[in-house]
Amino acid sequence: MRALDNGLVPQRAHLQVTASLETLLGLPGAPAADMEFSLPISAKAVERLACDCGVTRIVLGSESTVIDVGRAKRTISGPQRKALKVRDGGCTWPGCDRPVSMTEGHHLVHWIRNGPGDLPNLTLLCYRHHWMVHEGGRQIVRTDDGRMLTIPPPTGFERLPRGPD
Repeated sequence: MRALDNGLVPQRAHLQVTASLETLLGLPGAPAADMEFSLPISAKAVERLACDCGVTRIVLGSESTVIDVGRAKRTISGPQRKALKVRDGGCTWPGCDRPVSMTEGHHLVHWIRNGPGDLPNLTLLCYRHHWMVHEGGRQIVRTDDGRMLTIPPPTGFERLPRGPD
């Protein structure tokens, strides 16, 4: 999400992602999520999209009948976003110089894993580094003195070289 020069934040795009609870939790063997006009997307892509979003919960019965519709707000509030902008000043990935206008809010402990929505659990990341955390297997953590550290993916997580087309 990019901030406008006048300090206002534009409204985010509305995407409908259909995922099982197992997919949201990233459980092994969980099915991919579905998005309209898209190929199936991974649990990690769903996690990145859900990092700062509004969620509408729709519970379906065994015959795909709607049992319940509810809403849980998982967005970073306007005052929190302003505080992040002032505190972080841009992407907090060590060595990154992307300005605030090129960043998105990120929960250090994702809300699906009971991470709080308070300022100490939030940071700004540019799109590239946000992707690296959710889909690239990297971690970013805040030390006790406020510095950000990155942790590489576990051995064996590296991407395989692309084969011939």
